[in-house]
Amino acid sequence: MENETMQGVLQPLLASAELRAVADSIKDYAIFLLDSEGVVLTWNTGAQRIKGYAAGDIVGQSFSRFYTDEDRAARRPQQHLMVAAREGRIEIEGWRLRKDGSRFWANVVISPIHGEGGEVQGFVKVTRDLTERRRIEQQLKDGEERLRLMIESVKDYAIFLLDPQGRVTSWNPGAERMKGYAAEEIIGQHFSRFYPAEDASSGKAARELEIAASTGHFEEEGWRVRKDGSRFWASVVLSAVHNPAGELIGFTKITRDMTERRRAAEELAERSRQQFAVSELGLHALQTPEPQVVMEAAIRIVRETLQVDDVRFLDPAETPPASANTVVIHATEENARPFGALAAMSQRPLSPNDISFLEAVANVVAAAIVRTGIEEQLRVAERRTIEERGRTEQAEAALRERDEFISVDAHELRTPLTALQLKLQGLERGLAATDARKFQRLEGAVRQTERLSRLIDRLLDVFRIAQGRLELSPEEFDLAVLVRQVADDFREPAAQARAPLQLELADKAGGSWDRLRIEQLLVNLLSNAVKYGAGKPVSVKLEVEKDRVRLTVRDQGIGIAADDVGRIFGRFQRAASIRNYGGLGLGLFITRHIVEAHRGTITVASSVGEGSTFSIELPRFSLTPAASLDKTGRARA
Repeated sequence: MENETMQGVLQPLLASAELRAVADSIKDYAIFLLDSEGVVLTWNTGAQRIKGYAAGDIVGQSFSRFYTDEDRAARRPQQHLMVAAREGRIEIEGWRLRKDGSRFWANVVISPIHGEGGEVQGFVKVTRDLTERRRIEQQLKDGEERLRLMIESVKDYAIFLLDPQGRVTSWNPGAERMKGYAAEEIIGQHFSRFYPAEDASSGKAARELEIAASTGHFEEEGWRVRKDGSRFWASVVLSAVHNPAGELIGFTKITRDMTERRRAAEELAERSRQQFAVSELGLHALQTPEPQVVMEAAIRIVRETLQVDDVRFLDPAETPPASANTVVIHATEENARPFGALAAMSQRPLSPNDISFLEAVANVVAAAIVRTGIEEQLRVAERRTIEERGRTEQAEAALRERDEFISVDAHELRTPLTALQLKLQGLERGLAATDARKFQRLEGAVRQTERLSRLIDRLLDVFRIAQGRLELSPEEFDLAVLVRQVADDFREPAAQARAPLQLELADKAGGSWDRLRIEQLLVNLLSNAVKYGAGKPVSVKLEVEKDRVRLTVRDQGIGIAADDVGRIFGRFQRAASIRNYGGLGLGLFITRHIVEAHRGTITVASSVGEGSTFSIELPRFSLTPAASLDKTGRARA
């Protein structure tokens, strides 16, 4: 319309210089004259801006150069002039070319200029660049197409339009799939036909339109009806649509079928209710000792939860009624006979969740029955434990009496034994030079009294250990010196047993320990190594590591069986047969307690036939030396 107005004004006057100046001032339109053959006669500023040609470049040239190659080949420039001359005007839109070869979308109006005799003397051509407008229109068109394709591709939602009165004006495949109507069946129909009869007759659809129109939005969940009359639970969103002027032009309606989700939610709620009922029954069973009371509570809970009237427990041999839903009350022990069955008679079929609920109730009842038996077993076990505790106390009392007897007897034996030793030693000195035969016999008697004295000392140590009264008299000394001294004492008996001692001692191993007790454990370990060494070398190693010392005694003898390793440090415990090796089984017991009293550790590694390795680790200064101690009467074990 704007082009037509301008052409109407300019057409009769364009030849004047004044009007050419006006045309030249217009920047948004290319306005120029053509002769009757289409040659450019004039050129304004707008033409130069739109097409890129200066006046000197284009005046005198054919206007066909503004057309694309395809249009020139189709002779469209000539056709447009012919139509304009014949019909008095032509308006077209299409692609045109700039000087640089780029294209733009142009709105073109060509009007003829007639002479006094009515002949066509030339043309006025007005061109406007609509490239940007066309881009925007194309974007809108593409957006509408994408929206249409998107809506048509949605299968899980019914998306459609209503006019202001509620009649359906569009229909997508999701709506057809959900509601069962084809587009041609429903377009033009009122959307109230999707409502149940009671809602449609009450004017519910009209009220929803009123709410959406006034607030812009309406949303609810409720029952809707398909074409076949079946119902589904729907989530509905109704939105008002307004034009740019704010006038209501219709509504969008989006519906989603929520039937399955609603069923799942109801099922979850029912399952939660059933689980709560089972937990309540379980709590009641924990607080109630009688299985019969638990069974009565179970019948009540099943009736209330499943809304059934007839619930009963059946004996294992009892046949359930034909209409009963039955679950077995299993015993907890494998292959045990079931306790019975729980049967519920219902007019409606029970769901899998209902059956699981019955099984859970049956399990609670089974647990209550089993618990009764377990509690009875516990009561019996408790009585037996009390009886066994009494026997244990009697045994411990007997052990205490034995230890006290050993202690008393050992003390009683020591006095006459000491006197006998003194007398024998006196006789030994008197006979040493007069009667060699009697001297040898007397020397054997002295050795036997010494052996008996060591045995008494060991028994007294066992008594002290049992009473927790193993006392230590720590002093500072060099352990390497003591090990060497004890080893020298064993040179002769070791050589007689063909088990020579091999020493690997640190130069100095100072520390604070009870000298006599450490000497006692060295004697115990070396005597065992020589005794069980099977005539092979015995190695003794002493190492110093900062604040600790490690003593290792290794023989290559008979070894200790794996089953015996864990018990050889016990009282009166032996790993070798007493027929072949003498002893009471006290040496390692006493040794272990001496080591532990020094806050150390003792371990053994042994294999049968490959010998044994005893390792002792002692802290060097964990004990404070005593200022003054009387060590008289102490003898080596």
